[in-house]
Amino acid sequence: MNWKRLIIGKWNWKRPFISLGSIYLMLAVFAVSCADNVIFQPPDPTYTREIKGFTTITTTEHRTVAALHLKAKPDARTIIYSHGNAEDIGQLIEIFTALNDRGFGIIAYDYPGYGLSPGKPSETATEQSIQAAWDYAMQSGISPSDVVILGQSIGSGPSVWLSSNKEPAGMILISPMKSVYSIPFGYPIFPGDRFPNLKRIRKIRTPLLVIHGKQDEVIPYGHGVAIHEASAAGKKFLKTIENCGHNDLYFRASDEIFDSIVRFIHDLPKH
Repeated sequence: MNWKRLIIGKWNWKRPFISLGSIYLMLAVFAVSCADNVIFQPPDPTYTREIKGFTTITTTEHRTVAALHLKAKPDARTIIYSHGNAEDIGQLIEIFTALNDRGFGIIAYDYPGYGLSPGKPSETATEQSIQAAWDYAMQSGISPSDVVILGQSIGSGPSVWLSSNKEPAGMILISPMKSVYSIPFGYPIFPGDRFPNLKRIRKIRTPLLVIHGKQDEVIPYGHGVAIHEASAAGKKFLKTIENCGHNDLYFRASDEIFDSIVRFIHDLPKH
């Protein structure tokens, strides 16, 4: 008896392609159905409602979003801050305080499932949340020309999305991604990619500052370079942080980052 043929069947030149197609299909189904559970990694809440500046805002879908608002000094701009993955606004108080001490207002918010924001995170839910933060800023009397959008890591997704729909004074992206699927594969090889920043940035003329660590081991430095090069902004800048990765930027180069942010915002057209 030919056990080999019994086990693997008769050879056919189509079989490798069928096998590869089957593997791709299974991976695509997994990517589409399970992506949000893999992408978003909310930590346990690190703060309470007693945190300085705490407030809640509401999306147009009547969902509550936990946020904080540190007011700007007179004639200074306000930053709408979208944080990275596996962190919440409670872990970033020192950063918010440092920016606020430099005069800037801060409106920071937590994605659904992060911090004290109820719900489940998704691409759409984060976009609804940053839209609510923008609406809150407008209702607070802050004009679009006084708003700077800042997104770090996964936060670059909702930040680019908002800037493609609104006209803020400027946009700052720290360790941005071309898209979610582009991180592990270099290119969005599956359907249903999340946060297509590279596609969206081509139509955004908002002045742009990209800050990226040269040794980023999570979102490669090339993503930041590609975002900068593809931007349609007339004024765009790429700040490379040498000898820094993804999670140690503020630990190792906080002054360099803050100085770049201050210069960029101060050089924006007067409002």
